[in-house]
Amino acid sequence: MEEFTLFVNGKDVDTGKYEYFPYADQAILDFKKTYQTITKLKRGEIPEDVDKYIYAKYCVGDNELNKQAIESAYRASKIMKNMPISKRKKIVLDILKNLERNEEKFINILVIEGHPYNLAKWEFHSMLKGLSETSNNLCKNDLFRELGSEGNERTYSVRKPDGVIVVSPPKNASASNSLAAVYAFLSGNAVIVKAPLKAPIATIFAWKNIVVKVLKENNAPDGVLNIINGNAKNIMDEWISNSKVNDIFFFGESEHGLELAKRGYNNGKKMILELSGNDNLYVWHDCNFDDAVKASLDAFLGSTQICMVPKNIIVHEDIYDLFIEKFICEVKKTKIALPSNSETVLTPVIKMKECQEFLEEALNKKGELLCGGKRVDHNGIENERGVYFQPTLVEFDTENLDLYNIRLIKEENFFPVIPVIKVKSIKNNKIDRDKDIFNKMLEIAENNEYGLRASVWVKSPHYTRQFMKYIDNSGLLRINSRHVDVSPYNAVHGGVGKTGGPSGEMNYIWQKTSHLQGISLTRK
Repeated sequence: MEEFTLFVNGKDVDTGKYEYFPYADQAILDFKKTYQTITKLKRGEIPEDVDKYIYAKYCVGDNELNKQAIESAYRASKIMKNMPISKRKKIVLDILKNLERNEEKFINILVIEGHPYNLAKWEFHSMLKGLSETSNNLCKNDLFRELGSEGNERTYSVRKPDGVIVVSPPKNASASNSLAAVYAFLSGNAVIVKAPLKAPIATIFAWKNIVVKVLKENNAPDGVLNIINGNAKNIMDEWISNSKVNDIFFFGESEHGLELAKRGYNNGKKMILELSGNDNLYVWHDCNFDDAVKASLDAFLGSTQICMVPKNIIVHEDIYDLFIEKFICEVKKTKIALPSNSETVLTPVIKMKECQEFLEEALNKKGELLCGGKRVDHNGIENERGVYFQPTLVEFDTENLDLYNIRLIKEENFFPVIPVIKVKSIKNNKIDRDKDIFNKMLEIAENNEYGLRASVWVKSPHYTRQFMKYIDNSGLLRINSRHVDVSPYNAVHGGVGKTGGPSGEMNYIWQKTSHLQGISLTRK
């Protein structure tokens, strides 16, 4: 059995209080036996077959440890901000290299934690792209700029570190999302990461086995990184009230996140929000057809329980029949199996009740079930107690008067039920029809209350420009590239509306965890 301790002020911390993490496969295959084993371990018993069911024992922290982490981070931030930018840049590059060296181990832990193998691979390679040297150079150059000179006066824009950055990543993809906070080191900050209490293993591994090693090799101060866990509410309450915490980087559902943001702003905190997503993928009639279908399949990564996958597929009527025929064919090939199976991308559905409610309401409001719609077990066999749900498509068209009052379209669908919207026009002239269909697609975009990502598949130079100009309510807009991919120079995170709140935008984390200072220098 592996053991995972926490990390505060440059030292491993064994709190003496433990939880146990099972192999996800075993929890699905035999939930009762798995949790009987955990219960025995908590009573001090060691079952003979413990290693078959339990992967790791991990420490659990409390708010006293949280306070210690804040104090150590505060002290370290006073040192870290004076470290030369070139050395801070090297830290990020070394973390990237160490991440690459740990690929097999990291992916294996993600799978044990319940991420299907293909999903874990995508997460890992997204992390590599997000921490690439290209992005690192962009960050470094943004921290100090000479703007120009006039006479004997020179002016500069300089980004100064905020101080102590605390990170609360999402439970569903904690490790990969939390590593975006590595860029807070480049800005000159200290960081506290709260690993999720129920699924902390990959997150603790990422920060302790990959990041801590690099920080020590580069002589970063003790306390510049702290890894804790514990009661989420108590930890957040302390972060919001403690004057030594500067920025709160929070992932979670929109309603809860926006409420936390109000409290944080009222207590003088900078809130960096990464909340719910309800992403649109648009398919124009002249698109690269096969690529558009392949990109749309990403809607089912992790059973759609990832904020940044496409959750509404919006298709020009001229290509719709061909598109939907191919899309259904590919969706039906999607394999349902245990996380360790190398072919699956689906996971057990957390919000099964909402999944079934959303689907029922959609069908009652003129939606047509195209495929799927059944609760199943890990073998794909229909089972009313199964933890999986078949990948499901529901068809709507723009003649449906209730289009924006259907929860499956209006809200974040955190389960593998995807609406496909056929955008129609009664215009006869092709130019007029395309213009009408584009305007209806734009209307769908403008009615989306979230704003994480949007993607478009289009060849027409004119409509490429139109989409670029008018789709403005998303942190990222991807044209003719995979919706969930990561590109050089662009950030991985960020969005507007219910995704990022009033200050939402694409989030460069080195920028969000620093503040801009203008400097003028006159030589006498």
